[in-house]
Amino acid sequence: MQPAARLSAAIELLFDIEEKMAAKAAPADVLVTKFFRARRYAGSKDKRAISGYVYGILRARALYHWALKELGAKPTVRNMMIVHLARHESDSLKHFGEENPFAPTRLHEEEEDFLRKLKRIDWHAAPVEAAYNLPDWAVPGLKRRFSKGLATAAASLNETAPLDIRVNSLKANGKSFDEVLKNDAELFEKNEFSCLGYRAKGPINLGAHPAFSDGLIEVQDEAAQVASSLVDAFPGAQIVDLCAGAGGKTLAMAASMENRGQIHAFDISPKRLSSLKKRMQRAGARTIQVHQIAAEGAGREIAFGPMEGKMDRVVVDAPCTGTGTWRRSPDQRWRFDEASLKAQTALQGRLLAEGAKIVKQGGRLVYMTCSVLPEENEDVVTAFLASQPKGAWQLMDYKAIWAETLPGKPAETLALTPECLQLAPHAHDTDGFFLAVLERVA
Repeated sequence: MQPAARLSAAIELLFDIEEKMAAKAAPADVLVTKFFRARRYAGSKDKRAISGYVYGILRARALYHWALKELGAKPTVRNMMIVHLARHESDSLKHFGEENPFAPTRLHEEEEDFLRKLKRIDWHAAPVEAAYNLPDWAVPGLKRRFSKGLATAAASLNETAPLDIRVNSLKANGKSFDEVLKNDAELFEKNEFSCLGYRAKGPINLGAHPAFSDGLIEVQDEAAQVASSLVDAFPGAQIVDLCAGAGGKTLAMAASMENRGQIHAFDISPKRLSSLKKRMQRAGARTIQVHQIAAEGAGREIAFGPMEGKMDRVVVDAPCTGTGTWRRSPDQRWRFDEASLKAQTALQGRLLAEGAKIVKQGGRLVYMTCSVLPEENEDVVTAFLASQPKGAWQLMDYKAIWAETLPGKPAETLALTPECLQLAPHAHDTDGFFLAVLERVA
């Protein structure tokens, strides 16, 4: 593809992403994959260039909206592309109107006008929300969490995420990392917190790697690996994973259990559960029972009734706004608003209360999200404890559990409640992740 064609392709793809964001439909990564799958002629350099434009603009969307408003221009996809090129790749503006059937149409008079005005924009005058790509609905919670460190935390949430993998102990059978990855082991470095985690030093395609296809490794962020370890899933345990999804943490727990015991993996999505079944087979996990369940209604009571008061661990990896994963999914921040955040926290509270009923005395209820917002984390746990009989539950200190399940010094928490663990990219170099462990006392 010629440079002009790449620009047109990026504009087309961004337009589709913007439409789907407004409709709260398919996420950007799915749309990008679909876009390139339909254009087999696009080479690796084309894909890299087009993706670079798309994600570069998504990570500066609020800033570009602010600038265009300052200039009296509309925040269209094409205008954002023009601003992006003016800031980072001004020479490419010449491709607009180029004699090429696939080139973007030439810049019209209004666009030429705001381009001239753009040179006078003081980018340092942008408010923090625009400068760091923060949606209005998330700002109050982010300020509660990070206070004076908001700018540093927000900047980190807007960077590109690294690639982490977890060695699958069910298949590795005590092999060293060099034996698992063989000649590619040097492309990774050990994670700081996870005992089985490694981080790629640069871009790498793991999809076709023998270690991946043979189930020796799983792609999983270090924060999720740590959370899975802190569940303390021991061999022989009876566990319910209430919102298992595609099963990344389910598989990590199965490995910790050494394929002894039982994990009941529930989810409302047949697509996610289908993915889990394939991953189970590849990983050699034999202790997982997969259950599709309705989002609400009597079917849930029927499914969970026989388990009441019997589970050693109940994991509530609750659906959330995903603020902790903004590095991976920059479009995620524009898929929520105040109303949907409120609806999400209500759902999280219901799931936590539902999971609590099936924990046995001495068992643990483990609540986790990939969010950094207190509204979805400490506030949900506090409300749950207030709704329970006094003395029924004890909020456990994550540091004590860490000492029993993970090597090294526990990560320092950013949680407002010190017994809970809150990770964030700028402080821990992981995804943003929250975990609270509650033990049933009575």
